[in-house]
Amino acid sequence: MKKHFDFFPCWKNREEDLKKVKRYHKFKIMFYRTDLLIHYKRVSKFVEIFLPDVLKVYPKINPKLTRSITFVHDDYEMVSKRGDIPLQFKLQLAENGNDKELSDILQEEIVAINSLSKYYKNPKINGYYYKDLLMSAVFKNCPEAQLHSFCDKIDGYCEAIHEVLAGNIGFLEPVINYLMKTFSNPAENFPLIKEVFLKKNGLFSFPVVDLLGYFEKGRIGAFFHTPETIMNKKTEIPHYELWKEITLSMPNGMEILTRQTEFHLNQKSAT
Repeated sequence: MKKHFDFFPCWKNREEDLKKVKRYHKFKIMFYRTDLLIHYKRVSKFVEIFLPDVLKVYPKINPKLTRSITFVHDDYEMVSKRGDIPLQFKLQLAENGNDKELSDILQEEIVAINSLSKYYKNPKINGYYYKDLLMSAVFKNCPEAQLHSFCDKIDGYCEAIHEVLAGNIGFLEPVINYLMKTFSNPAENFPLIKEVFLKKNGLFSFPVVDLLGYFEKGRIGAFFHTPETIMNKKTEIPHYELWKEITLSMPNGMEILTRQTEFHLNQKSAT
């Protein structure tokens, strides 16, 4: 099994271990690459924002269970063979009819969950067994897990938008795929909470991405993010603008949004 650390995981080191698993690792260069700890914290904030509206439609949804699934949802990636697997990769496998590899990934995730639950001695989180929460996150077999999954996908979508706006054009593919494969029909993709999407209200709907204003109708090109652009340069993408606000509310949020840590080869040669 792939390990992102040099020792067996233990609960007291969990957050440090989450930091070692990088997002979108199949992309060689991600200018503003983050880790599972940052990802979990952003998804948690999205969950809190969406929960009140979901509860109006589905009053029996359990907020405590939703939060608990979100708290642990990617932990197994710390010990899985492939680490963080972008949705983009799974969509490509599905598009190519590669059911065998998709099945292999699922089995690897289950093995990782069993192993990690053993390492951590399967603690209870808010009254729920750790292993059960991870299995729910993988199988999305309850409304709480599907609400979490929706928020999880929004974070991945916004991460990709953030890269595209900075000129990392390779991330156009995941942006397009999120819009065409995940958010074009959310009622079908998240059937256990489908009624909230059928209303097509607010952040439960996904308007056509409009960047005309951001790029001044084509007069300017992509540019790296700075504190000034983050605060003053707005897009017409509501989920992304909320994502920026959420990130800025976190410790070192502005640094997360603006500190470029990876560079294309032509950037290196130009410096």
